[in-house]
Amino acid sequence: MFGRMHLRQQVVVSICLVHLITLALTTTILIVNARDAVRLEIDAGAKSARALVLSTLGYALQQSPPSEVLPYLAETLVEPRHVDIALLDARRGVLPLRKMTRTEERTSVPGWFVRLATPAPRETRIPIESNGVLHGYVSMTAAPGDEIAEVWQDVSSMFWIVAGTALVSVLVMVALVNRALLPLDALRSALGQLRRGNHAIRLGRSTSLDLIPIFDGFDSLSEALDAAETDRARLNRRIVELGDAERRSIAMELHDEFGPCLFGLKVKASAIARKAETTKDTALAEDAAAIQSIVAQIQASNSRLLTTLRPMAIGQLPLTDALLDLFEAFRKTHPDIDWSVNLPDALPKTREITDLTVYRFFQEGVTNALRHGKPTRVMVSLSEEETGAGPVLHLCVEDDGLGMSDERNEGRGLTAMRDRIRAVGGQLSIDAADGWGTKLQSSLPLLTSDVPLSDLRDAS
Repeated sequence: MFGRMHLRQQVVVSICLVHLITLALTTTILIVNARDAVRLEIDAGAKSARALVLSTLGYALQQSPPSEVLPYLAETLVEPRHVDIALLDARRGVLPLRKMTRTEERTSVPGWFVRLATPAPRETRIPIESNGVLHGYVSMTAAPGDEIAEVWQDVSSMFWIVAGTALVSVLVMVALVNRALLPLDALRSALGQLRRGNHAIRLGRSTSLDLIPIFDGFDSLSEALDAAETDRARLNRRIVELGDAERRSIAMELHDEFGPCLFGLKVKASAIARKAETTKDTALAEDAAAIQSIVAQIQASNSRLLTTLRPMAIGQLPLTDALLDLFEAFRKTHPDIDWSVNLPDALPKTREITDLTVYRFFQEGVTNALRHGKPTRVMVSLSEEETGAGPVLHLCVEDDGLGMSDERNEGRGLTAMRDRIRAVGGQLSIDAADGWGTKLQSSLPLLTSDVPLSDLRDAS
């Protein structure tokens, strides 16, 4: 259990245990010493009282007959401290003895301390005899009450001094431990932020000499991670740019080379078909029709490949116009769905990598919603926000369809989209929409044409 405590708790518990043990030992020693002091004081008082009684008794025997000795003692003796003297006369019974004025302190002493400090009871009897006749005797017993009260005052004062000192020591030590561990709290918080991806966190120089190497090591680590993350983001962006450039090159090759060839085949097949019609050659006409059909299929496939590799509108139209064309195409293919499109009137001229990322986000998000969600309503929105790190684009695709199950697995399209958005410094989230459906959201920096890609930092 002790090992599962925090360091602060372990230190405080250890200090408290040490002080409790010290306080217990101190109390035990004080009680033992108090008992010895009471015993010594009582023994000394008993010896003094016995000497007093014997001297007074000797004088009384010289001045009075034995039968009058006890009354004489009753008038002469004064009961000393720490000793109770009783005069028992054979004829008169117990004779009262004058007592010293005592302060009643015994009532304030705890019973347990009285039981621990009180020595074993002892009684001394001095008989008074004459010619074999017992006239009475003097009884002396220990009365430690006054001494115990005095010792209790000393013991209790010492106990409270030790207890107060221990309490002050614990409080001072707790304050010192808390002050010493405050930098560790900052370190734990910084580690949490570092784990969540905030590589820009720095601790600075510690005020504790013992923690300076740890803080410097943490800052060096976070700087290295920050540099590595920046390099990774730059590499990812470069990979995306190279991929876009390669797809653009392939698309241009398909458009510039395959397109004219397919068009030439189509023209030649049409010429063959006209000749077959003129010559009434049925077999030739069928071959020409087959060639035209194959060419049409290749042209359709080529058109789909071109759209997949690179949307024709990107680079030719502003981003908002390209998106409007995309959603208009979705409206035509799915006229039974209620579409809600919220786009800004205009955006600053953005880089092609941003245009393609935004376009692919909406294309993939809406396609997934239509293919898997079976919605009756699809809502898309694009907005711009100014932040301390620069302008940011907020993208959202929401539908009221079936939603995504808990065991959902991202397809290749979503995974590619997530990687692409991260490459440009953005974030992607997929959540359940209000009620039913799915909500796909993304935030990414708005890269205008005058912002160098090398200055972009990964915001994730």
